[in-house]
Formats: sequence, C-alpha cells, structure tokens
Amino acid sequence: MKRSLFLSLAIFSVSFGSNTEKILKKHRPLNYHAIHFTNTTVYQQIKDYGTLYNASHLIFELYLTPNDRIISNTSIAFGNGITKKLEKLGYSISTTADDLEDYVKDINNTGRKYILELYYQRTMKNFSISAGLIDSASFIDENEYANDEETQFLNDMFVNNPLSPLPAYNPGVAFEANLSEKVSISTVYMENKSDDGNFGAIEFRYRWDPINLRPYYYYVFNGEKNKGLGISTDVSLTDAWGLFFRGGISNQEQDWFISTGFQKEKIFSSKDTLGFGIGMIHGKSGIKNTYAAETYYRYKLLERLGFSIDIQYLKEQREDFVYGGRLHIEY
Repeated sequence: MKRSLFLSLAIFSVSFGSNTEKILKKHRPLNYHAIHFTNTTVYQQIKDYGTLYNASHLIFELYLTPNDRIISNTSIAFGNGITKKLEKLGYSISTTADDLEDYVKDINNTGRKYILELYYQRTMKNFSISAGLIDSASFIDENEYANDEETQFLNDMFVNNPLSPLPAYNPGVAFEANLSEKVSISTVYMENKSDDGNFGAIEFRYRWDPINLRPYYYYVFNGEKNKGLGISTDVSLTDAWGLFFRGGISNQEQDWFISTGFQKEKIFSSKDTLGFGIGMIHGKSGIKNTYAAETYYRYKLLERLGFSIDIQYLKEQREDFVYGGRLHIEY
C-alpha cells in the first residue's frame, strides 16, 4: 500500500506532579502509533460473466523511537473477481492488481494467511533500512499516477512492470539513500517465492521538477538468469494534470513492454479524477503480444469515500471489454 494516509492516535496525559510529567515527556516518542484502514469493493464484468470481490487492509505503524518503527499490513479478501474466467479465456494479464481471497489465504504458497507485510525500519538522516516481510514494489517502480489499484488503475499493466517479478510479502531487506536533493537510490534483495531464485534490484531516482525518473535493474538468482531493465516516469504538468510512462526489457519470452497515459483532476468539480492508460507487452517469435487499455472516472462522495467507473480493453488470444465499478473507503 503506497502513499497511505494514517490516522494518528493521540497520546494524552494528566499531570500528577513534576516527576510524572518528566517521565511522560521522556517516553512519549515510544508511544506513538498510527492505524490506517482501507476497504475496496470491485465489480467487474466480461461479456455475460460478472462478479465482485472485496479486499480490506489494516496497516499498523508503531514508532519505537523517532527513527525506529515496526510496520504491519494485514489483508482479508472475499472473492477472486474474474481472474479464473480470464485464465480460461487465455489472458495472461489480470484486470486487477489487488490481493484476492485465494492469495491471502495461502500467501506465496507458504501457508501464511492474511499477514502481507511485517518489517522493521530504521531511518537516519539520509538513509533507511527495512527488513522483514516486505513488498519490493514499495521501493522499486513507484509512480505518482499509475501505482495504486485502490484509487487509480486496476489493470496489472498500469500498476507495475509486468515483465519484472517484483516479489511481494517475502522475507527481504531494502535500503534507501538520498545522495543529493535530486538523486536517491533504492536496493532490494528478497526471496522470490513462489518462483525459484532470490530477487535483487537497484533503482536510481532523479527528481527534476516536474519530472520524476526512475530507471532500475533487476536480477533473479537462478539457473535461468531472469534479468532486465525497467523505467518508471511521471510528469506533473500542473496541479491537476499528470502524465506517466513505464517501459521495460527482459531476456524472457516476453521481451519488452511499454505503457503510458495521464491523470486529470477537477474535470467537472474539485472532487473528480479521470485516468487513461494504454500499454503493450511484446512477445518473441511465436508468443502473442498482449495489449491493454483502461480508463477510470473517480468521484469523491465524501472526504474518505470514493466511487469509480472503470472500463478496460484486452487483446491477446482474443479481445474483450471489461466493465466495472469500484467503491473505496479509507480511514
């Protein structure tokens, strides 16, 4: 869960004398914590088949000191959407990037349930380290306008690079360092279950307003030597207009990928957002290319409640339209 808004639980004290007040002030940094809750309900229909799923996330953040915190992300989901229907129709790309019921009940085929992330993070002036159950996409391939399946695009192709494994919810370690005001670096090394071989990646981020440029290299440590390059870019044209671009190359059967699109806020009012994306995964000789396009219109019914209408176009072994709606609440 990238760019989450946390509900801070206030610490309050009663003065029982000078000694008690000194103790409270001394230990106040050890008592700060925050809770964030999201719930997303999605309905999708392809031709004459339609169904819905519901996914909830509870994120807990505990500060041991101002520089040390423990983060957990648990999820409960009901339903698997149209994923199995898509597989039967021959599609290799998913129309939702969320973690659905079958997955959260057996995460990465490990038997672990519901606990997606649980890690310790140490932050210093220009450097941080995270270790535990992590999500590599929290540190690699981020994007301002195409990275959040709860409020932006649903299709896998517009959430992360579909060529890169980018494993999630496995044991690993991540380092982040700010080299200057404009340049930072992120590295990740983690298990790659349920696939074979551990995963490593390094990303450089260049910030030249209004452009964020993130090139990265990844490598899977196994006999097949799955490796590749990726890039994720976003451009803030104005406060309301933004563009995104993703691309990647790989030494696998699907050898390159590209996607691009935009996000426009304040279409009819200050509460709505329109997004559009188009992308393609290229296959080597004998492998079908995969095409996708998606547009969504999101309206904030309340401060923390939003509703989206979503339309996707898919083309691979065949072509279809997927129509959907999404209700999202966060607190």
